[in-house]
Amino acid sequence: MTSAQVITTQAATTVATKSEIVVEESSTMAAVLRVDPQVETSVNDFQTFISFVFSISIFGASTFAIILGEMTDPADIWKPDSPPFSLPQVRNFLAISWLCFILSIAVAAYSSSILTIFRQRANHIYEKSWYKTWDVYGLIASAILHLLLVMAFLFLSVALVAYVGTVGWVAVGFSAGAGVFVLGLTAYQCM
Repeated sequence: MTSAQVITTQAATTVATKSEIVVEESSTMAAVLRVDPQVETSVNDFQTFISFVFSISIFGASTFAIILGEMTDPADIWKPDSPPFSLPQVRNFLAISWLCFILSIAVAAYSSSILTIFRQRANHIYEKSWYKTWDVYGLIASAILHLLLVMAFLFLSVALVAYVGTVGWVAVGFSAGAGVFVLGLTAYQCM
């Protein structure tokens, strides 16, 4: 018998032994060892959301080049009127937006790491206490990520007001509406 066959035989014996243990255990224990589809769906949805946040945030973080580059002074565009925001204010708005995008990348990365640690510690045995713990952390991370993205787009929109007034204010309105939606969604998920 080769070593590969021995390993395969040992693995099959281990699986069979675990199956027998589950069968011999009470029905409550067997239920604990099964993966709850709701938990797995929740985890998969969160991982998809993290990928989406990474994509948007990397795109938004590219505003850093604009902050450091040569920008047209809004006063030149609005002559003879005064602009709603000065060039230093616009740079500040863009810098705050960039910071929100960078923070969302960091929160997404850390929350993804925490999820991985939770899953490894659970050893694919997702019981109610695991789900409740992850549910709290996942909800907090999700709310923070949503709010950071909304804030980033809000400050980008305010910076846009200095150059294209009406379009900028419409974007501010949509960003504010998205913020209200995120707060409502978070409150609904907490129920």
